[in-house]
Amino acid sequence: MPSVIQGDAPRLTAVRKAAIGVGDFGFNLYWQTAGLYLLFFYTDALGLPAATAGFIYMAALIWDAALDPILGMVVDRTRTRMGRYRPYLLLGAAPLALGFIALFVGPAAPTAGAVAFAAITHILFRTLYAVVSIPYAALFARITRDSTQRGDMAGVRMVFGTLSAIAVAALTLPLAQALSTPDAPRRGWLIVAAVYGVIAALCLLAVAWAARGLDVADDEPVPRHPLGDVVRSLLANRAMLLVLGAVVLSAFSGTMFSKNLLYYFKYVVGDASLGSAALAVGALTAAICVPAFAVIVRLAGKREAWLIGAIPGLAGLVLWHFADGHGVTLLLAAVVLQAMGLASYVVCFWGMLPDTVEYGEWRTGIRTESLVFGLLVLGQKAALGLGAGFLGVALTHVGYAPNAPQSPETLAGIKAMMFWIPLIGGLASAGLIALYPITRASHEKMVAEIAARSADAPVAPTKISLQETVIQ
Repeated sequence: MPSVIQGDAPRLTAVRKAAIGVGDFGFNLYWQTAGLYLLFFYTDALGLPAATAGFIYMAALIWDAALDPILGMVVDRTRTRMGRYRPYLLLGAAPLALGFIALFVGPAAPTAGAVAFAAITHILFRTLYAVVSIPYAALFARITRDSTQRGDMAGVRMVFGTLSAIAVAALTLPLAQALSTPDAPRRGWLIVAAVYGVIAALCLLAVAWAARGLDVADDEPVPRHPLGDVVRSLLANRAMLLVLGAVVLSAFSGTMFSKNLLYYFKYVVGDASLGSAALAVGALTAAICVPAFAVIVRLAGKREAWLIGAIPGLAGLVLWHFADGHGVTLLLAAVVLQAMGLASYVVCFWGMLPDTVEYGEWRTGIRTESLVFGLLVLGQKAALGLGAGFLGVALTHVGYAPNAPQSPETLAGIKAMMFWIPLIGGLASAGLIALYPITRASHEKMVAEIAARSADAPVAPTKISLQETVIQ
């Protein structure tokens, strides 16, 4: 059977698009729960100090990030009868679910044993998450080379991802509280984690089913390139480097807002349940806006869609800053505006990633699907981890004490972190994306030139000097 990535890619049916995209529903059950609630769970349910909780979160995410490029190289070399990426989904779905459930099993006490258990289970979960998520992300560069279909797939998977985010934001805290008892205050968290794990595992198995016939072996073995050539190829990939810089800035700065949101509503507004409602409103807004931005991508391009979305995102931050103390309605309106920016970010980021693979191959003759994805996700996760670690230290610095009234200085510190850092990061990331070089027309030209090279007699890959990587 010919390789799917050779020549014209087959059209993906709606059923296949949905079945492959539903993987993002499963992954976001894990990602959103950990991202929105785990730090809060550590501090306000387990009673861990904020700095300790932030360090655990940071260490686990950086470990996850460090694994990504290694796993990218491993996955690039995987060849089985089931495909290159499907085995990781088939065999990893159940262990990943169990690793997620283990996050919520540990003892509730600020003791060395409790800290060790939280750290070990978090690192285990992040390891399993990386093993399964990197092949899933890289799968999208293999199932089609058509930029329009990739834009469609980015929209489909982000719809599922945002629907998952809505469910997590709206249901997690209320269900965890309702299913817990005074004698077992964390039982609800465990039950919710178990339900999410089962659903997520079924979603990943659906992806493996839908990818049959698309995730196939290459007609010929992929040439092995010296490590130095691979590194120079990555450094020459200007498009990838710009996206990497933008996502690092966005992830770090956005953490200061998203992870502070529950603390803000619990201690500034005085009602933690409103924080869950705000998260749900934001996720619902993103779900509504994702299809709209998928259309904008088709009409205007990915770079333009990202920049268009940055306008309401930054406006929402400004509104949040000035709405403090003026009622919940304005705060929720600010969350809605920021969620519009988030919708453009997720659609464009995941739509840009496969295109940067072709950009690197076009520039250098070296194609590294999983390694590019691994490096970009490494940057995202490392930034999120550093953001969580910084937040834990910052909360301690401003005097945060869980489940107790906070001083005016502590509340002022939380508010400042939620505004200035996300504002600066959002402006800087938009500036980088304004320089992104790939348009729909240029991508089609790149793919055609790559196909023409493949049709010719084999030639040595383009050699790139380090000087060229700097000046290009």
